[in-house]
Amino acid sequence: MQKQTDQVKIKLPGRRLPLRVKPALSDSAPLVDNCPVTRRVILISPMPGQVHELVKALTDSCFDVLVFHRWEPDLHERLVFDLLIYDLSVAGTIDAFAGISSRLNREAEHTTPCLYLVGEKMIGSASGPMLQEELLVWPARPQEALYRVQRMIGNSPALPKRGFLPEEGQRIGFKDLWLDRERMSVQRDNNRIHLTKTEYDLLLKLIDAKGAVISREEMLSDIWETDFTGGSNVVDVHIKSLRKKLGDNASSPQYIVTVRGVGYRLAD
Repeated sequence: MQKQTDQVKIKLPGRRLPLRVKPALSDSAPLVDNCPVTRRVILISPMPGQVHELVKALTDSCFDVLVFHRWEPDLHERLVFDLLIYDLSVAGTIDAFAGISSRLNREAEHTTPCLYLVGEKMIGSASGPMLQEELLVWPARPQEALYRVQRMIGNSPALPKRGFLPEEGQRIGFKDLWLDRERMSVQRDNNRIHLTKTEYDLLLKLIDAKGAVISREEMLSDIWETDFTGGSNVVDVHIKSLRKKLGDNASSPQYIVTVRGVGYRLAD
């Protein structure tokens, strides 16, 4: 018997196009929101496969992890994050570390803590300013790195409020909320509200609708890219989490109103 595949082939003259089969959402999937607050970590590694276990441990512990192959000069301006992890465990040298740490300190203006992953040989040659930085010999147990990340974020002073007002084309306002499309960030009274990407997308879609009702089916199609409903409450679960982070109350909503049997809209 021929094995089934997860792709469907359509024959067209001269070529074959695969159609992506969208995964179905089922009630058996874990939909409970166990991350009322998420923190964002940027991980720079020339070999992301070497830090896969660390990324998994952080993600499982309610961190949103963004992985880049190299540091871009304006990365700290484009993204808001709570911790930077720089992987020098494979190709790092003492000279490379000195140059990278100097550049990061200059560009990030000492506002964001940084954890360096280094190899055993490198740590054995460390001296002077390098020993004043946060260093972790890698590979290590992911839980050890997780503990270090949690301690660093907990001990670091609160990030200074940037109080930025994005350019008019990037900025969206609703009541006391400000959304920046480019940074994918949300602020209220110059305080950042930590949302997951899904929660941000839901809020942005509601605001773009300008008060019109958005059905659950439309949200599933646009955000989860599936037309399957099957009684799934995935939209409701994420809206509940979004409301919690915004300090909203479903019975007396300030931001998001439930339209029974249909979906959601912005509050008046």
